[in-house]
Parts: sequence; C-alpha cells; structure tokens
Amino acid sequence: MKSFKEFLSESVTINGDFNGTLNIGNESKQSQPVGEEFVADIVWEGKIYRLEIEGRIPSKNELAEQLQGEYPGAIVHNIYPVTSGSLNIKSSQRYRPERLSWSD
Repeated sequence: MKSFKEFLSESVTINGDFNGTLNIGNESKQSQPVGEEFVADIVWEGKIYRLEIEGRIPSKNELAEQLQGEYPGAIVHNIYPVTSGSLNIKSSQRYRPERLSWSD
C-alpha cells in the first residue's frame, strides 16, 4: 500500500476538448471523439420540423448555415440536447392551427 506522501507525489493529467476527447494520465492516447445527440426545431417552407442530429452541438446560427444546402431558408428555433432517462410519456398531441385545436 502506498504511503500518503507517495500518493501526493503522484501526478495525474486530465485534459480534453469540447468535442468529446478526454485524455487521462501522462500518456497521450489516440482517443475517438464521442458524438453528442441533439434535437433541433426548425421552420422550413412554413412548416415546423424536428431534426435529430448527432455530432457536436452548434449555435443556432452555425446550424442554420449548415442546413441551407438541404433546407434553403430554414430558420432554427431551438436546439435541445438529448437526455436519456426514465421518461414515461403518457400521451402526445399535435396542434392543428387550421382547426385551432389539439388532436392525436
């Protein structure tokens, strides 16, 4: 077993970046970035779409610029990180503006 002085004399280096790369220890290992999952609500051609995307979470402006090739004129409303948990959705409804009501 190590003494307290030996324990304090050890050094551990933890570094990384915001792209999901994490290095622990003195060795610089080749690590693979972890892709985050997020959901983005966009408006395109007058309709609201929800996109599920994997990668790093960009700003609204960055995502809007990246979407212009496939969705020209798209406007990003919100970006949500996907959280995994024990969520139990009991019901869901869609708003129908032409009827001014909610329906299944």
